[in-house]
Amino acid sequence: MLRSIPLLFFFALALIPTLFGTLFLPFPLHPFTPFLAIVYYVAPFSKAVWISLGCGLILDLLAPTFHFGIHTLTLTCTALLLFHQKKHFFEDKPVAVFLFTSLISAATSLLALLFVHIFDRGIPFSAAAFATDIVLLSFLDALYGFLWFTCPMRLYIYVKKKGWRALLKYATSGR
Repeated sequence: MLRSIPLLFFFALALIPTLFGTLFLPFPLHPFTPFLAIVYYVAPFSKAVWISLGCGLILDLLAPTFHFGIHTLTLTCTALLLFHQKKHFFEDKPVAVFLFTSLISAATSLLALLFVHIFDRGIPFSAAAFATDIVLLSFLDALYGFLWFTCPMRLYIYVKKKGWRALLKYATSGR
């Protein structure tokens, strides 16, 4: 199912919150984690690493919060660590993409904390920071991925299968 949709569609879905997410969301978001979960499913290892590097580069260019390269290093290392873990999650199940996105988000947060501590400035680590940054925000990233990626993916597949006329007919029928 994921392989029938071009990666550019999912990249566009990830780019919108990357550019405008801080305007609408009161919490920080890893906007590329659901996209990377999908990339890990459909792309070979080398392509997934390059795409992760590119996503990190986009974040480095748009988010001046840390030294340049922290996001790139974080997402690339996440790809190196978690790409082969996709075999534990079934790609045709939306819940699996939800859980895999949560895992990628947690790993990204942990690696970001580590790399910021090493290369940028030491951020104090506490149990409260772990609970919010690793657990709660990973869950919110997975929820964002489920809602922002799964629903448009289903709509894309429906329109591709039935056509725009069937969608408009269904929308205007008042059901």
